[in-house]
Amino acid sequence: MEINRITDWEHSITEKMESHKDDADFPRAEDYATTEAKVKEYVYDKQRILDRGEERGKNLVVPGIILVMPVIILSGFGDGVKVLFLGVLLGVIFVTVYFAVAKAVDKANIKKMYDYDIERYIKAVSDYSGK
Repeated sequence: MEINRITDWEHSITEKMESHKDDADFPRAEDYATTEAKVKEYVYDKQRILDRGEERGKNLVVPGIILVMPVIILSGFGDGVKVLFLGVLLGVIFVTVYFAVAKAVDKANIKKMYDYDIERYIKAVSDYSGK
């Protein structure tokens, strides 16, 4: 079973928080104007957004439909190599736009949920070297 790098990010933060919470020098959420519960919820929500982008790259049903639809629609107006190439070209353009818009939406969602205090705490947890 393959474990991806993005999923490891969420688990590394939450596991580090759990395994080191009793260490005296481990960063405390309260020192960063937040709580552990808020941090875990934030990391989970951010992970869901990151996973959507990754899943979109693996699940090619929607892009496949977007790619083929112009060919099917244009075939109703004529047949031939030019119509086929035009349909494929339009399909490629639409798929590119689909991925660009989806990525922009994900980026906007991450920007919208951004919390400075939680991000500082996550960085402190990530940088913690432990015993």
